[in-house]
Amino acid sequence: MLKLLDRAEEYMAVLLLIGTVTAVLIGALGRSVGHPVPAGPEIAQLLLIWTCMFGADLVLKRGEHIRISALPDALPPNGRRVLHLVCVICILGFLGYCGWLGWLLATSNWAREMGASGLSYGWVTLAFPVGCALMMISMVRRIFEHGLLFAIEPETRGREQLL
Repeated sequence: MLKLLDRAEEYMAVLLLIGTVTAVLIGALGRSVGHPVPAGPEIAQLLLIWTCMFGADLVLKRGEHIRISALPDALPPNGRRVLHLVCVICILGFLGYCGWLGWLLATSNWAREMGASGLSYGWVTLAFPVGCALMMISMVRRIFEHGLLFAIEPETRGREQLL
């Protein structure tokens, strides 16, 4: 079931990216032929932030986010476990805090219109807390699937390298 949801999230990210490119292209073509599409940039902005949030979650699920591994690699296994525990706690705390603040921002922006499109700006700001929630779920899943030591490591990195 989780693999099906993961696949759906990948397709959603691709569709959102295609939508972003399409909105920018339509806006640019409209301007170039003298018939601007005022909602084009707003729709592109909306789709881009959702694309970024889904993409960030997909990267986190795979453990492919940017990291500097000099310190963990220099530590013995027990020190690495402690460092990873601290990192996971910080990541989850940061995502929870940002998600909460993002939720407050999104709920306060529902009445604000984006302009030409007439859509609520709340849809733009809602992407952030949704993305934070997805990333928190992905982090917890990685802990259960790979263990604490490998929760923030890439899937392609061998266990023998880390132990």
